[in-house]
Order: sequence, then C-alpha cells, then structure tokens
Amino acid sequence: MKKRYKILKGLPTYGDMAIPITSNDELFVSEGYVVKFYKDDGTEWIANFQMGWTDTSKVIDYKNSNLMIVIAGGTAYIMNPNNIQPLKIITYGITEVLSMDDGKFIIANETTLTILNKNGEIEWHSEYMSWDGIKDLKLDGNIVTGYAYNIFAYEDLDIDNSWIKFTLNIETKEIEGGTFSVLEVSKEKLGWKYWLLFILVVGSFQFCINYFFS
Repeated sequence: MKKRYKILKGLPTYGDMAIPITSNDELFVSEGYVVKFYKDDGTEWIANFQMGWTDTSKVIDYKNSNLMIVIAGGTAYIMNPNNIQPLKIITYGITEVLSMDDGKFIIANETTLTILNKNGEIEWHSEYMSWDGIKDLKLDGNIVTGYAYNIFAYEDLDIDNSWIKFTLNIETKEIEGGTFSVLEVSKEKLGWKYWLLFILVVGSFQFCINYFFS
C-alpha cells in the first residue's frame, strides 16, 4: 500500500510550516500531534493537530478508502490526505478504538460508545454506560465487551470492585451490564449519600461541558 502519512516527533525546524488543525477554529500555535501527509499527486504537507484531554493519540487507516482517523489527545479528526481541512471532528475525549471487519470503528470515551461508518460519519451513539471510564474493549463477532467504572462501588454495596463488565450487541444495539445497571442497588444501599454523590457528579459533568465547549 502506498505510504499516506508519517507521525513526526515534533514540529519541523525548517522547510514548510505545519498547518494547524483545530477543533474550534481558534488560533493554535503550540505543538500538538504532528503528522506528515502524502497526497496522491506526490506532494506532501504537515499538519499540527490540536490535542484533546486524554492520552490517546494515533492514526488509523480506513479499509479500502482514502480516509483515516487522526486521534490527537482523544479528539478525532476524519482526514483525507489530499485535503488540509478535516471532513469531521469528534471531540468526545476518545480513550479506545476498535476496528471492525466491515471497515467501521467503535470508539469509546469516558462514558459512552460510538460507531463510525465507512465514511467517517456517526452511525450510532450509545446511552450512558459509565460514570467515569471505559476500559478493556474487545470485539468477538458482533459482541463488544468492556468494563465501565462505577463511582458507587463502596464496601457496603457488596460489589467486588469498581469496574463493572458490559456487553454491546452491535446488530441489535442492546447493552447489558455496565455502571448504570447498578444504580438501583446504589440507591437502596446508600440512601441520601447516593443523591449527594449524584448531584456532585452531575455538577462536575456540567462544569466540564461548559468549560470545554463554551
């Protein structure tokens, strides 16, 4: 396959300047995630992607397509190497990515899962599955498994640990398990402490949304 990109260690010290790619159209001059792209006509250009707030940074090729996903600190940029503008930007704070055999992708952030179709468009977005973290995603046939973080995992809840397993059926979009499956247990066990913690968590989510997206 023809080489289409190269991940660089930093901004170039000479030659052509890197083109800043941001998620909010604001001025961006700091060093981000730097990638060199090779166009079909033999020319090349360098992009400096604005970073999100997670530790996930990588480039993923779409199968049988000229598209690719550039994830810079959890922010996903759907790119065509021939264009200097992203086709789509997803600012979900991505932490994990799974490739499917049909060319689609499953992406996870701290609370939900999303399926991207072959054109880099959002095909489906899940309901809330975790309060603050999803890890260990695996794909077996049409079933996705993983673990969702449970902030209500106190000793008096009789829960073994703070990570609750979940499954997602890709065909039916049915979700079993996960953090929100233990909410009723949490209400009964914690009583007023549950609602106090609930208010604090919701307030924190609202603060983050206002801070990052306003």
